[in-house]
Amino acid sequence: MTTARDFARFLRRALRVQFLRLPPLDQLIRHSYEAGVGSLGLVTVLIIFAGMGLTVQGYGAFVRFGGQSQLGVFVGIGGVRELYPVMAGIMVGARVGANLAAELANMKISEQVEALEVMSVDPMRYLVAPRLWATALMVPLLCAYSIVIGLCASYFAAVHQLDLNAGNYLAQLSDNVTWIDLAAGVFKGLIFGQLVALIACFFGMRAQKSEGAEGVGVATNRAIVFAAVSCIVVNMLLSAVMYT
Repeated sequence: MTTARDFARFLRRALRVQFLRLPPLDQLIRHSYEAGVGSLGLVTVLIIFAGMGLTVQGYGAFVRFGGQSQLGVFVGIGGVRELYPVMAGIMVGARVGANLAAELANMKISEQVEALEVMSVDPMRYLVAPRLWATALMVPLLCAYSIVIGLCASYFAAVHQLDLNAGNYLAQLSDNVTWIDLAAGVFKGLIFGQLVALIACFFGMRAQKSEGAEGVGVATNRAIVFAAVSCIVVNMLLSAVMYT
């Protein structure tokens, strides 16, 4: 309960600082590059294999009752609405969230945060706000990118590995995957990005000098676990609201 109350207070302060004033531009650019470009390789590899795996598994289920011609519906809706955005969110949560938590925890333990306060620099605006903006901007773009890569990977698996008709497969995709589905996936990315950054910054700023180097590891571990679980839970809630 103490952690929940502390997070609620941190959330109110972080969002107030984030939206009342824009962060320093140089900080925003640096963290956006690290969160976005730095995650491209990881997201690309994982989404390619996830898209191909989803296609192969779906084919194995549909072929049992002769429904393999409907594979495009399953892959399109399941991938665009659920799999690709949530996987991108979790991967960014694991990579970027760990980096944010470790960096801030190290600064807190080494008293760099206190040094900023002594110089009348608000740590929330200088350290937290740029990271919140960076992930809020980059994760939706990564989700859109993951959707494109995932659909291309699923097409390759369906047509070149499973020998399905390319025209029929693309027709199924275009008839059942709408721009609303794509926008929903990108919107989920916005929520995931904000959530991951808030959790990572919270645990990073919560580290204590007395914890020493161990505090960095604890903050990083908690940030990864809570970010991943939160993305999955929030994804379920968003899907329930959007599609029911």
